[in-house]
Amino acid sequence: MTNQLLLRPMTLDDIDVVAELDGRAFGESSWSRRYFAGELTESPISIFYVLTNQQQILGYFGAWHVVDQLHLCTFAVDPERQGQGLGALLLNCVLRLAQRLECTVIQLEVRESNQTARTLYRSRGFIEEAVRRNLYSQPKEDGILMGLPTPERLDQSNWERAGQRWQDGLVLCWDDRGGTLDEQWTV
Repeated sequence: MTNQLLLRPMTLDDIDVVAELDGRAFGESSWSRRYFAGELTESPISIFYVLTNQQQILGYFGAWHVVDQLHLCTFAVDPERQGQGLGALLLNCVLRLAQRLECTVIQLEVRESNQTARTLYRSRGFIEEAVRRNLYSQPKEDGILMGLPTPERLDQSNWERAGQRWQDGLVLCWDDRGGTLDEQWTV
């Protein structure tokens, strides 16, 4: 069995698993299967990826690409796999996507109470820029707008830490507005 991770575009075949994972990660405020399908089939600005160990989906992210900005609209790691560095690895993939698309800035909103996510984002250089009152429902809560100028280079130490857990590396299969490209990262 390989110890390799794969980042690839999300497909309609992934939606049931992703929606179930999203439900476990976000509870009542999770996205519906229909919402994910709409993002994949109807939105010209949406770009969605899944992270797998080639047997199961471990996490995913979705972003909206508007001109020179990338807005991270959804991001989750399977709750049973949290604490393994997958969130940090997946966030590195978001930064790499922003580079590929030549975005100048990456933005996101996060629940004010989600200290784990806020800490992860701050660890990669995101700055808390504003509070969006009552952005979230179920339960009602403020959102924190965070932003980061797209880095010119990715911090290699972040990839190396992940490589200590997945010695067979990470394959990035890009198929987006930046074209089609396969990249491999290994320790």
